[in-house]
Amino acid sequence: MKVVAVVVAVALAGLVAPRAESQRFRFSPQIGLYVPTERLYQIASGQTGAADGFKLEAGPSFGARLGVWFGRRFGVEVSGNYVPTTFQFGNGGTTKQDAKLFTGTGQAVLFLIPPTSFFSLFLSGGVAAISRGGVAFTKESKSTSVGGVLGAGAGINLGPIALTFGADLLTYKAEYQGTQTVSSKASQKDINIKVGFGIPFGGGR
Repeated sequence: MKVVAVVVAVALAGLVAPRAESQRFRFSPQIGLYVPTERLYQIASGQTGAADGFKLEAGPSFGARLGVWFGRRFGVEVSGNYVPTTFQFGNGGTTKQDAKLFTGTGQAVLFLIPPTSFFSLFLSGGVAAISRGGVAFTKESKSTSVGGVLGAGAGINLGPIALTFGADLLTYKAEYQGTQTVSSKASQKDINIKVGFGIPFGGGR
């Protein structure tokens, strides 16, 4: 699967670099809020121009991330999130249908303030894959798009666990393929706001 291949490639690139004794792993369940841009209505409805009342609504995100750290400031993380939401059709949003999104990312993470401190700050960036499903999306819509992701966040060190707050900006082009003569692409910029609990295990200090 394209999503898995992209994420695994990024993870392996980080895993093979430093010595094993310097690595530390962290698993982080996370919840959040996923906010799509309204232009995604073009993909769900097949509309190529502006239309009132057509939009994919924001929804909760449920997922987790797995990271491996090399030293105090650098690491690589892969994550996945499931977003159940709705798509509203027509003026005033009179009709709504179920929609589903799945996002997968692979990111390099740089800590400006290391996580060993009580308060930490980090920046991240890498690749993202977004899959769409549910009755709201037409069969002509391509189900998976690949793009980039940039993120930032902060953490609070609580000893055995770390509480993290962050936001990812996902940028990609969603494509609609209708008849042989009709196709369109919508440039998306979606935001995933997230809160997670980091649980360290294995590796070195």
